[in-house]
Amino acid sequence: MDWIVSLTPEAAAEPLAALAKPPAGASIVELRLDLMPGLDLRAAVAACPLPVLATLRSEAEGGRGPVDPTARRSALEAARDAGAALIDLEQARDALLGRELGLPPEQTVLSWHDPHGTPGELAPIAERLLASTARWVKIVPTARSLADLEAVLALHARCNTGPRARRRLIAFAMGAPGLASRYLAPLLGPPLSFAAWREGAAAAPGQLGVGRLEAAIAHLNGPPQRLYGVVGADVSASLSPALHGAAARGLALPFLMVPLSVSDPAELGELFAPAGATCFDRVGLAAHGWAVTTPYKAAAAQAATLRAPRVRRAGAANTLILKPAQVVAENTDADGVVGSLASLDLDPRGRTAVVQGTGGAARGAAVGLHLAGATVLLRGRDARRAGSTAAALGMASLAPDAPAPKAAILVNATPLGRAEGEPTPFADSEVAAAAAVVDMVYGDQPTPLARCAGEHGVPLADGREVLLHQGIAQFAAFAQTVPPKDAMRAAIRR
Repeated sequence: MDWIVSLTPEAAAEPLAALAKPPAGASIVELRLDLMPGLDLRAAVAACPLPVLATLRSEAEGGRGPVDPTARRSALEAARDAGAALIDLEQARDALLGRELGLPPEQTVLSWHDPHGTPGELAPIAERLLASTARWVKIVPTARSLADLEAVLALHARCNTGPRARRRLIAFAMGAPGLASRYLAPLLGPPLSFAAWREGAAAAPGQLGVGRLEAAIAHLNGPPQRLYGVVGADVSASLSPALHGAAARGLALPFLMVPLSVSDPAELGELFAPAGATCFDRVGLAAHGWAVTTPYKAAAAQAATLRAPRVRRAGAANTLILKPAQVVAENTDADGVVGSLASLDLDPRGRTAVVQGTGGAARGAAVGLHLAGATVLLRGRDARRAGSTAAALGMASLAPDAPAPKAAILVNATPLGRAEGEPTPFADSEVAAAAAVVDMVYGDQPTPLARCAGEHGVPLADGREVLLHQGIAQFAAFAQTVPPKDAMRAAIRR
């Protein structure tokens, strides 16, 4: 797999020094000329040990470069003279410029971007670009929905046929709903695509680093035999693709999990359907199951035709297995919480557990702890909702301002902690007196609750530990085999 990594000002304060040491896994370096005005191009190309792609993305296509033909010609001519191995030409502005600059076809990438949305018909655009002699053509709209994502993936089914090495169309979508296409593009099209210089320094909305992409897809040499996805309102930061990628790689299984951010619940029917009936199946990708997260766990349970006992009791599912004419629902959030406590050598049996939250994650955690022998108390911001939810689960509730009992297991099943500065779901005094803390939230940094537990020396199972154990059970349900646990742990701790 070849990766074109994009250098931006956010990625490196000293571009020449950065260019001398490209990121691991990079094959080509993209210099975003529109984002780095005044850059010494000759020095930049000379500093880089890899081939350089010079890109002058115009304001019309989401960049900061000019649309004026004279200005564009001058800048791209300078990139040619500096020794750039590849030149990006925008089809709408530079279609004739390659010939005028004397660029051979193998030195050009003909591109088309829409920073605002996805047109109703992408195929004619693709056909127009592919009629050129450019080495590669690149089509990148912005996805706002699953329908937009499907439209982009349909381009691959239509245009990227024959040996992968001879395919020319690089097609993916910007934005959170289009994130899955970034994982799939180098598997469905030519074996290369674009990546960020490093995480957090994206050159376009949704661009990911090489490490994150390869964690999910490096074991594949083409389309996945089975496609899975993590489904939620915004799963752009989910570690599930890396977690499941490690398991598939360890077992040499051609499976792939991708992130699927769905903002409109009305679109869930395109996913929560039997095998062969999803929007992915329509574009030649065999969907086999979904990991479901906030806020769609209740909808997942309702969509299932067969529900495991834990799902029926919790009224929530985080795992959907797609079979012919059947959708099977399971809840491995229970395994996540109980398994993470086992990693602390803590048995919930005979203990009191306070679960903060009333959503699908909270209900799954509460059911798992109750089945493991704990006395579970549910607490939420709304006393009435917490009481009715607890009663439906056959448990008791605490008033919002009632303190957790001493020596209780505290479980955060709310989103609190994802953003810096948010309050902790448990008071400092509650954490100090707890037997253990389980935080179902994870991020790039420890959450405030995790830090609080550490300050008091209280045993902590953080969100990654919970994710690991629920993911182990989830992968086993998907693949019907025991996954490599150590490889999965290493993937999400990396």
